[in-house]
Amino acid sequence: MTLLRLTIENVGLIARAEVDFGAGLTVVTGETGSGKTMLLDALGLALGARADAATVRTGSDGARVTLQIEPDAAVRGALERDGFALAADDELIVVRELAATGRSQGRINGSPASASQLRTLVGPLIDVVSQHEAQRLLAPGFALDLVDRFAGEPALQLRARVHDAVATLRAATQRVAELRDLDGRALAQAEFARFAVAEIDAARLSDVLEDERLRERREVLANAERIVTALEDASRSLSDESGAVDRLGDVHAGLAPIVRYGEELAALGRTAGALQAEVSELATRIAREREAIDLDPAELETVNARLDALDRLKRKYGGTLAEVQVARERFAAELLDVDDRDARLAEAERERSAIAADVAACAEALRALRVTAADAIAAAVAGELAALAMPAARLTVALEPLDEIGPTGGERAELRFAPNPGEAERPLAKVASGGELSRVLLAVVLVLADRRDPTVLVFDEIDAGVGGTTAIAVGERLARLAQSAQVVCVTHLAQIAAYGATHVALRKTVAGGSTAIDAVTLAAADRTTEIARMLAGDARGVALDHAAELLAAHATIR
Repeated sequence: MTLLRLTIENVGLIARAEVDFGAGLTVVTGETGSGKTMLLDALGLALGARADAATVRTGSDGARVTLQIEPDAAVRGALERDGFALAADDELIVVRELAATGRSQGRINGSPASASQLRTLVGPLIDVVSQHEAQRLLAPGFALDLVDRFAGEPALQLRARVHDAVATLRAATQRVAELRDLDGRALAQAEFARFAVAEIDAARLSDVLEDERLRERREVLANAERIVTALEDASRSLSDESGAVDRLGDVHAGLAPIVRYGEELAALGRTAGALQAEVSELATRIAREREAIDLDPAELETVNARLDALDRLKRKYGGTLAEVQVARERFAAELLDVDDRDARLAEAERERSAIAADVAACAEALRALRVTAADAIAAAVAGELAALAMPAARLTVALEPLDEIGPTGGERAELRFAPNPGEAERPLAKVASGGELSRVLLAVVLVLADRRDPTVLVFDEIDAGVGGTTAIAVGERLARLAQSAQVVCVTHLAQIAAYGATHVALRKTVAGGSTAIDAVTLAAADRTTEIARMLAGDARGVALDHAAELLAAHATIR
């Protein structure tokens, strides 16, 4: 990932300026008040910083900042996941427009993007290190990342294992909790299920249509006298000596002598015979049904009691006996589940304990690597700080245990700093001045140069309070860092500026009562003049010679 160009329009005193960034170390210089702060403000807008209407150039309707970046595969992937997919050859173009009213609008390759999206997607690509910036480098997670990256691949692998194992442990813990909670609630449910199964089984249902047959039987028993009377009357009408059977027999016998005289007569004879047979069968059935009628009042009471019992079951467990049977099977299954719950809870607890042991072992192994790495970082940074004119300063990585092991391990990390002998170490962000903070973070980044995320580093105020050999040491380290990362440094020291592979000068001009600032990428000859101006305030004579010597001396490092 490479920062290519920053185009600024109507920001502060800058009417329009284009800043081209080189692949290594780009230095930005200019006289006091020449707009270095405005350049950083413009960069901040592109990274999603809070918009302030005061940023807009006086007399303009609005400001506009365009940032062009050559993205790598990781950046392209992040953009695609957030809905900003780029074509294979596309640069990443970020635009932030700020109206004079204070309202801002962002775009990523032409698609609307909120300030939050700019901070999330573009902000992490560039680390601005100054007295008021370096939020990401000072964020609590950075110190832990620093230690783990310094510890190397074994620590990173252990950290990944801890992350996954903690997620698995949390799921296992949740499972145990659910089973325990279920165990408490299930006691009452199990008791009800056990009662329900016993009650349904006690009813001894013959089948799911038993209640319908009983209702039919109840109707018969309830109307037995009427039914008996009707059946007896019908039987007498059919079976008495003058009943229908005998009368039809007489009809059939009377027709018998004439059936041979014609087909119609024969048909009448056959019909009479058939009717006699049918009526005889009907009489037999009526007599049989009459004999089946039992006027025992006790049976009616028994049927009513049975129907009441079945209705109670249906009201409690379903609208039909079929639903009662289904409910019985469900309750029986719940009882089996309850009976098996103890075994499942014991198994879940064993599994959780095994996972917890693995988490603890991985976290302990990771902590051991971190302790070693933290000591090594402190020693390595101490050497860098001594070269940066801070020989008595101490930077340590404090590892503090967490209440419980989390996704990143069992401890948090914090960068602590003591600038002078005898002072207690305190959180870096609270005790370091602007210049100290920049140099400390430069030392930290140098120590981690080949293991850090490939972000662009922008240093401001790194030269505060230094000069001479210290400035040369800072420049050397920036140049060395730029061999593995793209670095931008805003500086007022010639000793640092001389190390730049790309040199951008900010020029302030006043014309017609209006002040404007331009950004110029300097050619070799112009660089000598600019370095001389920074050395002596005037690009003449000895200053030019000294500038040429500086540029020549640092050429091999660039």
